[in-house]
Amino acid sequence: MRARLVVLLALLLLGSVAVPAGAIDALSVVRSETGPVDLLQLDQQVLTSDNVTYHGTIPIDSPGVGGEVVHREDLDKTFFYATGAKGLSIYDITDPALPILVSTFPFWHAQNEDVRTSADGTMVMIAADGSILVPIAPLTVGITLIDVTDPALPEIVASSNDLVMGRGTNRGIAEHTAECAVDDCSVIYGRTGRIYTVDFEAGTITPIQRQWNQFLDPTTGQFRQTTQIHALDRDESGLVIADSTPRLVLDPLGLFEPLATPENPAVLSIGERPVNDDRLQHNNRRPGALDWTPRDPSDPADAIETRTVTGRERSLSELDDRPVLREGELLIGNSESNLNTGCSAAGGLSTWSMANFDQGAEMQPLEVFRPLKGTYVDGSPLVNALGCSGHWFTIRDGVVAASWYEHGIHFFDIDMEVGTIDEVGFFQPIATEAGAAYWVDDEFVYSVDYARGIDIVSFDRGAPTPSQVELDNAWLTNLGIVGSVAPNERAWCRLAATG
Repeated sequence: MRARLVVLLALLLLGSVAVPAGAIDALSVVRSETGPVDLLQLDQQVLTSDNVTYHGTIPIDSPGVGGEVVHREDLDKTFFYATGAKGLSIYDITDPALPILVSTFPFWHAQNEDVRTSADGTMVMIAADGSILVPIAPLTVGITLIDVTDPALPEIVASSNDLVMGRGTNRGIAEHTAECAVDDCSVIYGRTGRIYTVDFEAGTITPIQRQWNQFLDPTTGQFRQTTQIHALDRDESGLVIADSTPRLVLDPLGLFEPLATPENPAVLSIGERPVNDDRLQHNNRRPGALDWTPRDPSDPADAIETRTVTGRERSLSELDDRPVLREGELLIGNSESNLNTGCSAAGGLSTWSMANFDQGAEMQPLEVFRPLKGTYVDGSPLVNALGCSGHWFTIRDGVVAASWYEHGIHFFDIDMEVGTIDEVGFFQPIATEAGAAYWVDDEFVYSVDYARGIDIVSFDRGAPTPSQVELDNAWLTNLGIVGSVAPNERAWCRLAATG
């Protein structure tokens, strides 16, 4: 089965075949090859800093696209839900060094860049636009929900695509990414700005007239509409933060605006693009959201203090006199700038102040990290023929693990009070196409890679960090190397967000 799927993918990437009418049924049967995973060792093709250890690779999920680490309270286990062009794989990663394949659910799709789940982890959402530059999965576009209450027996329970559900020929609206607006995913926000409601009994996911990206600007009171939307992230408190121009903080639960509902969210705050990062805003994380407490504007002791920040290596300051932030007031973002031939204009990691967002204050960019800028002589512009840009990241206990396509995974220490960004480690395979990095616990990271599958690494927080020379050399390791999947993936990712 796997060999046939890989051959079919190759043909589809070339645009030479169409998926047969019965393909959806044929590719929606849970495979039985499960159990402990034998990790492939590719040590000779990997460069790491001394504080990063490479444990091995799960190649069967290549081309890997996205994933999500979920701790299931009902089962007292931790799982990794991984998706790629072939479908959904579920791993028991209670011991992250020894993953166990629980099930694979073939569901041909593209791209579902970042997996989203219900709050309890029993529902997995796949958002598909059907293409990686060229249409490779035109039959499964739209939003599909898969019930994984029993991780060994995934089952499709609802879709915006009638063809997927076997009830008609309407294929739904292409969505590059999507986010659950509520715990059970009964309301969903799509990258297109649409709001969908889910009828689990009927198995339908239907867009309503209201769109979340049309809003009253809380700073001006004027009606606006966001552009260049790429993704949304629902933080632990229930707020949804959009990666768009401008960024939006949405209240779908009436936490701050009593009249707000999931079908009619309120915009609490906006954030314009940083001066030093005028790029497509790609994804975000708001650590400490549950520990946030509001500031009392009438209490002088609650006023925002400032601190002057000095320059950092590879980082550009957006604000030198910065607010000293409390828990839940720092936002970390990432931008993407594909199709540029050098590193100097690359998208990168950024930090933002969300202080007083609940009072309508605009989010402030603080700092932007950029990859090494070089010349054709030292090879920097050749490291990525399509640009030195970051991609999906996660943060745990102040350290970001960020994917960087042909640069693998890089680790960054974030000062949670003033938003400074310091690079502190790297995992750099040869011919990598790292798409997303996920912390499993305080030590282990799973890297989903378009070329390699899933790489498993660990980060030693107590070990010495690499020197600046070592960090710079890591950015130049893949001189002139561009993987086979990268050009299509990068081009389509940009086109999907810019229309």
